[in-house]
Amino acid sequence: MLKINLLPDEKGRRAQPGFGGGVPNLLLVGVIGSLVLLLSGLFLFHTAQAGEVDAIRNANIRTQSEIDAIKGRVADHQKILDELAEIHRREEAIQQLQAARTGPTSMLLEISHILSAGGAPTADPTVVENLRARGLRDQLWSTTWDTKRLWLTSFDEENRTVKIQGEGRTADDVGEAMRRMQLSLYFQNVRLERAAAATATNGLPVQQFTISARVRY
Repeated sequence: MLKINLLPDEKGRRAQPGFGGGVPNLLLVGVIGSLVLLLSGLFLFHTAQAGEVDAIRNANIRTQSEIDAIKGRVADHQKILDELAEIHRREEAIQQLQAARTGPTSMLLEISHILSAGGAPTADPTVVENLRARGLRDQLWSTTWDTKRLWLTSFDEENRTVKIQGEGRTADDVGEAMRRMQLSLYFQNVRLERAAAATATNGLPVQQFTISARVRY
């Protein structure tokens, strides 16, 4: 009997290596290659994004540092302004105290010295010595003047301008009072605004006067 084997033998199966297993292997390699490329792309993309995020974060940190520095400078600026304002207030208080010490009270004391027996104006020593050296003693105050020969009837001050009214026995007495005021450091622009002969209540002749001056304080 004749037998025919229709099944491929081992040699036959090995004779067709590319027909059954070659194609899946190529597909697998392609898939793996695609995955590698994809993962590489994702890694590069992530790295780039992470770098940008770090750059933005660093920029934000620098900006916040600048803002904090500006706030610090502004705060120090206000502190300095407050300190300057406090110093200004102290200076004003000191000036007010000095004005009170050299103000109206001292000016009235100066008038009292000028019109008191043995008194004299608060004069500049340099000016006094210069007048004496030049022989102009008639422009200095008299040390023998009788201050009872002149009296005041009114004294007004407004905006550092004084107006003094009174009576003297003679025009020389009025001139002596004016000369003392002109040499005083407390007065300037001393002017005789009015002078007129009159009769006192006791019947004696007198010289009525009005003197104006600017006060220094």
